[in-house]
Amino acid sequence: MRESVTYQDILQKGQKQGERIGLQLGLQQGKLELVMRLLTRRFGKIPREQEDKMNQLSTVQIEDLAEALLDFQSMSDLVSWLDNNS
Repeated sequence: MRESVTYQDILQKGQKQGERIGLQLGLQQGKLELVMRLLTRRFGKIPREQEDKMNQLSTVQIEDLAEALLDFQSMSDLVSWLDNNS
């Protein structure tokens, strides 16, 4: 069975899908880590509640947050953004 063309095709498709998902998750995590570094540098330690909310954001939301943080004046801007966008 392991030598069958159908088995090998299914296995290869599964591996490619796994690689694609892993790459997407890795990129998402990297973007989130960068946003958190920027916020920490700007405002100091991020409260746990906000970290938890950021960990639940989609890739698109993380990208939106990355743009929005350029306009943040205080930690309360982050709190408001997360309340409105998560």
